[in-house]
Amino acid sequence: MKKTLKSISFLSFLILISWQSIAQQRQISGEVFDESNLPIPGVSVQIKGTTLGSTTDFNGAFSIMLPQDGTSILRFSYIGFKTEEIQIGNQTTLKVILKEDLQRLDEVVIVGYGVQKKSDITGSVSSLSSARLESIPNVNISQAIQGGIAGVSVQTSSAGAEPSESILIRGRNSIKASNAPLVVVDGIAAESLNDINPNDVKSIEVLKDASAAAIYGSRGSNGVILVTTKTGASGKPKFKYSGYTGVQDFANLPRIMNGEEFYKFKMERNPSSMTPSEIEVYESGNWVSWPDLAFRGTGTTINQNLSFSGGSEATNYYISTDFLDVKGLAKNDNYQRITSRVNIETKLNNWLTFGTRTNLAYIDRGGIAATFGAGRGVYWFNPLTTPYDENGKQNVYPWPDDPFYTNPLQGILAKNIDESYQVSSNNYIDINIPFVKGLQYRVNTGIRFRFDDDAFYYGRDTNRGITSNGEASTSRLKSRNIIVENIINYKRDFAKHSLFLTGLYSFENNIVSTNKLTAKGFPNDVLSWYGAPQASLIIPDYSFRETTLLSTMGRINYSYDSRYLITLTGRSDGYSGFGKNNKQGFFPSMAFGWNVANEKFMPWKDFISQLKVRGSFGLNGNQAVSPYETISRLSPEDMVSGSTTLPGYVPSKLGTADLGWETTRTLNVGLDYGILKNRISGSVDFYKSNTYDLLLDRTVSPVVAVGSITQNIGEIENKGIEISIVSTNVKTKNFTWETSANVAFLKNKIVSLYGYKDENGKEVDDLANSWFIGKPINVNYGFNWIGVWQLDEAEEAASHKTQPGFIKIEDISGPDGVPDGKLSPMYDRKIIGQRDPKATWGMNNDFTYKNIRLNVFVYGMHGMTKENTLLSDAVGRDVRLNTTIKNWWTPDNPTNDWYMNALDANVQEGYTAAPYENAGFVRVKDITLSYDFPKDVLGALRLSKLQLYASGKNLITITDFGGLDPELNNQWDIPLQKEFSLGLNLEF
Repeated sequence: MKKTLKSISFLSFLILISWQSIAQQRQISGEVFDESNLPIPGVSVQIKGTTLGSTTDFNGAFSIMLPQDGTSILRFSYIGFKTEEIQIGNQTTLKVILKEDLQRLDEVVIVGYGVQKKSDITGSVSSLSSARLESIPNVNISQAIQGGIAGVSVQTSSAGAEPSESILIRGRNSIKASNAPLVVVDGIAAESLNDINPNDVKSIEVLKDASAAAIYGSRGSNGVILVTTKTGASGKPKFKYSGYTGVQDFANLPRIMNGEEFYKFKMERNPSSMTPSEIEVYESGNWVSWPDLAFRGTGTTINQNLSFSGGSEATNYYISTDFLDVKGLAKNDNYQRITSRVNIETKLNNWLTFGTRTNLAYIDRGGIAATFGAGRGVYWFNPLTTPYDENGKQNVYPWPDDPFYTNPLQGILAKNIDESYQVSSNNYIDINIPFVKGLQYRVNTGIRFRFDDDAFYYGRDTNRGITSNGEASTSRLKSRNIIVENIINYKRDFAKHSLFLTGLYSFENNIVSTNKLTAKGFPNDVLSWYGAPQASLIIPDYSFRETTLLSTMGRINYSYDSRYLITLTGRSDGYSGFGKNNKQGFFPSMAFGWNVANEKFMPWKDFISQLKVRGSFGLNGNQAVSPYETISRLSPEDMVSGSTTLPGYVPSKLGTADLGWETTRTLNVGLDYGILKNRISGSVDFYKSNTYDLLLDRTVSPVVAVGSITQNIGEIENKGIEISIVSTNVKTKNFTWETSANVAFLKNKIVSLYGYKDENGKEVDDLANSWFIGKPINVNYGFNWIGVWQLDEAEEAASHKTQPGFIKIEDISGPDGVPDGKLSPMYDRKIIGQRDPKATWGMNNDFTYKNIRLNVFVYGMHGMTKENTLLSDAVGRDVRLNTTIKNWWTPDNPTNDWYMNALDANVQEGYTAAPYENAGFVRVKDITLSYDFPKDVLGALRLSKLQLYASGKNLITITDFGGLDPELNNQWDIPLQKEFSLGLNLEF
């Protein structure tokens, strides 16, 4: 009994002490904001001298228990901001303002489903800030990325009013499937970068290795581009206006022959081919310059952007609208884009936040550029022709003696509508779980609608319409994408340990339907496509596809003392488009990092401010396959029985239940460095990736009744080096010079194709597609033009059934493995360079003197070879087409530049060869000079910012390539343009 009383007394004593301790404490609550009054989530709030602390929630709010004595000091710290210490005294509520740490601000990086310190990142992630985006006027985001990030290659596919760029991150990972990276805007997958207003973008991150991109699983094999748009800040509303007007001219327009030059050229080569209509035009002197008819004198660009942002402690908002109007250098080549964005976030209470990020876009591509490629286009068309008749109406066949070629301008006559309406909205709810410290839950609901309305009419004044008495085609596409993501984040610091856990479950459904109609035989051209019900022939068409993606993902980020870092990621995807035996895929990755600079033994700490070694290994997938590729299909085919035609179906595609993902396995080793307090910083990355289970069409036995089946076979390898550097070269009171540069080297090769082997056990190539084992995917393959046969080679030329002055093609080999004195497609064709660059680089220099700023951006691509189609057309026997003036071979001018102007001079033993040239280049992409008005002027005008600038694009190009442009993928397109623009930025 006595022992029991003692125990009760002791327990009572402990309870009394505990209650006294609690009574001696008080609760402090508050909120943490940045200098713009925007709440900062995730701020560490720690009692100085102890391990006790808390973190702010999504709304910047915190609460913590402190002793009553008032001597406690709270320490507030967050990456990108200076640490703040506050003596509490008798305060019970706090409003803390953290100031930006300019030396560390850019160390906050978005990595997908979360934010990390740059020093804690273990994967290969590169960033592009809004400062870079705002410093150079760009029509779209792709142009802003070009040359700005190591390992990201941006090539212009078309230089029309709506520029079209193709983006590759670390080369090509697939032969037939898409190589385009995944684009994610505000956490939701998007269709394209071109539909986003660049003025709305806050930052761009590019995830390049398996560890960084593994969180996106089956869509991350080609890399991921993360776009984060701007948000508002609490405080006084802020209005921003930015606008510019630009004019364009050709950077390089080919000089083709005029009528007199073409007449002499044709009479010299083959006088008997001169037709009466050509002679008539020549003698009249009214020959035509087709490019002058196809192009405007100058193109124009007008961009106007207005944004309104602000907020209170509970709500912030960002609202913008943008208008872009481009009239290309080709007549009737127009592009117009109108976008509006609404980003709103509301703090409903201390633990619940709602937000929406919605973008509306209208795009009008009305007008058709002249047909530059088809029918050899305006560059090559005969100048001794008549484009218009006596009434000023375009001739469908401007060369009466040769109606094979139609008027290259007739595309302009085709009436058309090409409009797109798009809505994308990401709505989210953030919940800061109150009873579990550091636990946060978010649900994203993204929806994207797109409606395209296309209509074309070819009247009787076009080749297509004259043969069908008017022809119309209409197409209406509807697309709907829905995604729901459930995300859980848990973030805690325990003494020297830091843990960041992420879990995801998502559902995505995509539906695309298209209604098409073709009508022929109109009574007249007045109503165009509106008269389709009166057409004599109407052909309807309809297509539909639906895909579903179910995903789960988990990620662990662990850091010990900011020295040793581990990231483990796993994502499982289930995709409806694959075979029933292979719908599910799992994509794991792991990464490790070591912040050597944080070690106590690290010498020269005053000199070396950052040194981190990192490595990663993992798998990513590519799901770019047709939704119904795995299903066997039939195609309609009529059968004739006597005099009766019977409708029927035949097999057209053999399905497979085993079709699955293309999988990319990537190893990455990197180094992040910084010296002199990060005055010079950057990174170096070495990587090797192998994509296996490629989606290829494999030939099957003829008894199956179909030619091929799509299977997972083949392998590709990419390996390369990426180097980037950012340097503050000079920094004084009035003058600053900063440089950022990057360079990337890439080697791509095909490791395996179909597995077929020759008698020696060596895997065979695919000559039909120019795919070769051990060689890059995109190569040029053909006979090799090595010059012109000279007079002293007459005897040898005769053995090749040719003569001096004619093309000289290399005799590479024969059946015995040595040159045999004759040409053969089997033995004498070779790989003549690759079309993708082996090396890319970019350099940006920023000079600031007081209020004047000069920005110079230069980039280059090297190691690529392209066909010069300006030279390869209009050769040999064909003298119907125009061409450029060449340095022709003559006995008195024994050059190797070009063969003689004679029939069949481009032929050797019945074969010819195309002119391939080095397409490497260095280009001054942009020079921008700006002036910011001083504060006294701003005060008088009641403005917070007023900036004027002048900019020039594509001003200088250094290259050996003689075609339209070394950057263009299509050398029959509109040449790249120089642009000069004047702009204004103001805020109030």
